[in-house]
Amino acid sequence: MGIYEIVSQFGIQEILWQESIDKHDVVCDEYDGVVFYRVTKKIGVLEKGAIITEEGVVLDFPRIARILHLENGLHKIYSHPFYVEEKVDGYNLRIVRIQGRVLAFSRGAYVCPFSTDRVTDFIDVKSVFDENPGLIICGEFAGPDNPYNIEHPPYVKEDVRFFAFDLMRVNKHGSIPIEERYRLFDLYRMPTVRRFGRFSISDMPVLKNIVKELDEAGCEGIVIKPTHPAEKLVKYVTLGSCLRDLRVTAPLMAESMSEFFTHRIIRAAMFINENIHSLNSGICSQLGEALLQPVFESVKKVAKGEVIEEKFLLRFKEEKNIQRMIDHLYRCKVKFEVLSKNKVNDYWHVKFVRKCYASYEILQKHLDGSAHVD
Repeated sequence: MGIYEIVSQFGIQEILWQESIDKHDVVCDEYDGVVFYRVTKKIGVLEKGAIITEEGVVLDFPRIARILHLENGLHKIYSHPFYVEEKVDGYNLRIVRIQGRVLAFSRGAYVCPFSTDRVTDFIDVKSVFDENPGLIICGEFAGPDNPYNIEHPPYVKEDVRFFAFDLMRVNKHGSIPIEERYRLFDLYRMPTVRRFGRFSISDMPVLKNIVKELDEAGCEGIVIKPTHPAEKLVKYVTLGSCLRDLRVTAPLMAESMSEFFTHRIIRAAMFINENIHSLNSGICSQLGEALLQPVFESVKKVAKGEVIEEKFLLRFKEEKNIQRMIDHLYRCKVKFEVLSKNKVNDYWHVKFVRKCYASYEILQKHLDGSAHVD
């Protein structure tokens, strides 16, 4: 079936399809011989992040709404039972088989060469996709050695792990019902995010205790998943998650959007009000350090003429995927260098350093005494 025949099933007329290509709202792409189209701006019912192939459409994974007050949020949203899972701090991927190739797609509909290289470490892809054609596995890669996210779960001490949290099907909106999803996860022994079970609004003390334990353990939060189709998914994060977000992003505060920081400070204040009930000097100190200490360290580096850097290690099974990852980072306009490449047992260990020139240049101007209007 041709590409236009595929998109026409979603009500997209030929003139709209051609206009979208001309305006680059849809971009033709290729990975290792597999040709597909990335949706970069919504067209018809296809949202940004959808992937169009000759075998069908891999729909975008919808953004999950956030609540800042757990008890009031759940009372407002749910009248039926719901499931609670851990929200794992990593990066989101959709894994699907296209033209016989298993590929890992990012939210932006790019193939991630690193994740594609490693997915078979965690999933029996042959059994899963042979027995479930058109299945899409949605999950999180998380760990200290990844190319995108500095933060990671406290229980992943090195490298990365994969955590499935949803299943979809090609050409179909929405997720597979949650009970069927869990059955397939268990049948194929897929690693998943922690599943805390099925709850209702009356279980609020238990839910608050789960959140408390996650916060104390250094975990990100929870995702609440409905059993009734008319109700929606929501997420709720811990105080510690807010502080860690601030700390790891503050080194680049000079180039970051201010909303990133204000949103997390508000989330922290809401969490404290609901769960701790008072603001103590320890929390104030942690917040101050999370914001100011990293910025101060960045200023010190720039004052010595040093570029702000972030180092990361990636492990590859196939050497050819190293160059594909390098090309991918260049394409995403990441400024970086490869520090080393060594074969260690079954994996290629590649060390990278990301160069944060934008922050360096802004802070350098301030240090030079340049005036600016703010």
